Amino acid sequence: MMKKNFHIIFFFGLYCLWFFRPDIFWNIFSFRLFYEAISAGMGFLTWAILVILVVGINLIFWGLIGLSRYISELFPGIIHKIKKGEEPPRSVNRLSPDEVAVIVPAHNEELVIKETIRSLLDIINRQHIFVVSDGSKDRTVEIVRELGVKVIDLKISRGKAGALEACIRHFDILNRYKAVLFVDADTRLKNDYLKYALPFMNDTRVVAVAGYAKTIWDPKKLSWGQMLYVLHRDRVYFFSQFLVKFGQTWRHTNVTHIVPGFASIYKTSALKEITMNPPGLVIEDFNMTFEVHHKKLGLIAHHPSVVANTQDPDNGRDYYRQVKRWHLGLWQTIRHHGFWPSKFWASWILMLIETVLGSIVFLLIPLIILISILPVPHYHLFLYFALIKNFILSYFSLLFIFWGVWVADYVMTAIVAIVQRRWQYLIFGIFFPFIRFFDAIAFIIAIPKAFLVRSSGRWVSPSRRRI
Repeated sequence: MMKKNFHIIFFFGLYCLWFFRPDIFWNIFSFRLFYEAISAGMGFLTWAILVILVVGINLIFWGLIGLSRYISELFPGIIHKIKKGEEPPRSVNRLSPDEVAVIVPAHNEELVIKETIRSLLDIINRQHIFVVSDGSKDRTVEIVRELGVKVIDLKISRGKAGALEACIRHFDILNRYKAVLFVDADTRLKNDYLKYALPFMNDTRVVAVAGYAKTIWDPKKLSWGQMLYVLHRDRVYFFSQFLVKFGQTWRHTNVTHIVPGFASIYKTSALKEITMNPPGLVIEDFNMTFEVHHKKLGLIAHHPSVVANTQDPDNGRDYYRQVKRWHLGLWQTIRHHGFWPSKFWASWILMLIETVLGSIVFLLIPLIILISILPVPHYHLFLYFALIKNFILSYFSLLFIFWGVWVADYVMTAIVAIVQRRWQYLIFGIFFPFIRFFDAIAFIIAIPKAFLVRSSGRWVSPSRRRI
């Protein structure tokens, strides 16, 4: 009888011990030794998370690679003496602007399309500019025709990639030109864009040049709320391009993750090999970049001198919708292409691990703050809540969040403010971590959605400001 009911007596004894002496119960049955072993290493772990969260391993690593590239380009003679066996860049006949077609996809862009076309006319002949209106319902087509530029008016939206494909096929661009410059309808190229971009195309190994994005903003025309989102995006551009992408597009690395579709050039020889519009993807530029790497078509070039100014979202709804679309497009592209052994994917894995972990930690910050400020009732029932609270606050206290997130993030903002000489950063930088929280939400949500949703590629442009 005793043996038969042993389990009942055993669990009843555990219950009495937990109810009358919870301190002893915890010491015996909570794997305290394991807990203390984990705790011993948490000091290092929390600061490792801090580096991943705020500064970023990729930012440091690729920043150092970019510095090496900068030195090699600053002192080319010295570098070539050190590397005597290095093969010099292989050149072909120099590309002229007349050998470059410009394609502008547009969807309800009447507020911005005129200035975009005018900026193009400053650097390239009108006959080489082609606009494709993807189901626009406003005056986009009418404005383009008034400017004397060729335009296709697609009555039914095909999505951006589908519109580009239709334009290329309609005007037989791949057989008529040596390169294609893709420009978004809200983008204005600098007058010297082709001057600095085309020399990269003279290297037979280079198949694409990724433009350097700068956000269009005028403090006199923006409200304080609008400036918050515009400056945050400008800061992202600074670090992701000037440090990360500059290192990733060195000819010795060639692992850049995206050739952005807002203002970038492809050789038509490469475009003939690229599947521009595979079914199920919401955006085209991640896919086209993966195609270049997966099919080993050649090198991708990038330099801060190849500048184009673009209009970025200035409100929370458009900002979140855009980043959600970008993240979804990224994960859909990963689903579509899959993994293949390469340095490109080695770089991608490092980037994805860091971004996923950083996003998760950012999502946990509100919970940590909530746990830290909630009082613990003096009942045995809440013993585990108290233990969890003490454990979390031992390593992720409010002070840690303040110094490790807000202050560290603000230091990065201050660097950009000094470099770009924009004092407004010093005010709005205080609120940037809140936007990063919503970035994290969009990134994490996109992961399962990418494997469940097949997109048509149809797009809705953010609210435009007249430029």
